[in-house]
Amino acid sequence: MALQKCYYIITYHGIAGAEKRFIELCSYLQQNEHRVDFYMIMSEQLFASVKENQETYKLLQPWENKVIVYDIDTYGSMLHFQKELYRFICRHTTINDILHFVITFPTFIFPLKHRKVIYSLTESSLQNVNIKGKALYLLNVLRAKYIDVLDPEVYKKICSYFFFKRKRISLTPGSFVDTTVFKPVDNAQKENWFVFLGRFFFIKQVVELLHTVPQLCAKLDAAGIKDYKFIFLGYGQLEPEIRSITALPEYRNLPIEITKTNNPETILAKSKVFFSLQLRNNYPSKSLLEGMAAGNIPLVTDVGTTRIAASPEFSYYVPEHFTATDIEGQLMAILKLDEAALKIKMNAARDFVIKNFTIQASADYYTRLYLGLSL
Repeated sequence: MALQKCYYIITYHGIAGAEKRFIELCSYLQQNEHRVDFYMIMSEQLFASVKENQETYKLLQPWENKVIVYDIDTYGSMLHFQKELYRFICRHTTINDILHFVITFPTFIFPLKHRKVIYSLTESSLQNVNIKGKALYLLNVLRAKYIDVLDPEVYKKICSYFFFKRKRISLTPGSFVDTTVFKPVDNAQKENWFVFLGRFFFIKQVVELLHTVPQLCAKLDAAGIKDYKFIFLGYGQLEPEIRSITALPEYRNLPIEITKTNNPETILAKSKVFFSLQLRNNYPSKSLLEGMAAGNIPLVTDVGTTRIAASPEFSYYVPEHFTATDIEGQLMAILKLDEAALKIKMNAARDFVIKNFTIQASADYYTRLYLGLSL
């Protein structure tokens, strides 16, 4: 009997949290799940981004022959793109195959020939998008046969809006981290490095964090804190603005590093504090979990369902619209911890990830979902 085939369809051009998560998941399932045959459909641009990212490509390379790459113009209308993409999908799949769409969905294509269609809504808050974006997400949910929702609060809203198909809406167990890669340095001797890791765009509040740095540096200097550094790891549309800010006179000679890396684990292993200052929600930020797995203390905005990941046992909170004084107070509270107290919190953060955010839990969840569709 032929295996049930499942195709992940990812249309975003860069590697963000959802793309990284599903590539890691598919890689894990390729090795460990033998009841379903997995493939991935992605754009040429995303495939090129994967190849540029050494760690991600190392995961994908063993099953690269099962990656199907398309080249479709994205500058035209959304309807044109969806038609071209679905024609491409139909050429490479059968109507009995499972199609698992991540973030985007061919919501304007009538009818869809495939019967086993899953849509993953990975948004951490519906407030992250404008009215058109929210309407499109809701249309995607309406059109998809089965829906997988990442955030618990978004899940509640979707179930309320679409009560008539509630049995086909499920909640993702969360994100996951490879804790054999993301871990503290062997001797757990952390540096006074304070890290932001993620895309440079407004939801992350990276510019707002950068604006606090001169005041933070003045406070750290006055307190006699030595060899500290603010590290911004990432890329995105706000990078030019970030570069221009750091060129201002008040930023001259401040210990700020802005860089893009394919190996964030090497920095997170040594850093002490991890900033996750998103608007509306920080759950389930993959970069936040990676920082915690590497023994960093989370300094986070207290919004949405953030506390599901950043527990009060080891986390420090600031308001959603924080000030430099807010950040300063919590950062100094962390730095005033004695060595024993600091290690207890760092170990608690790592243990929390190991206990609650394993890839096996996600693999089990999705496998049950796929096998249920094939009955």
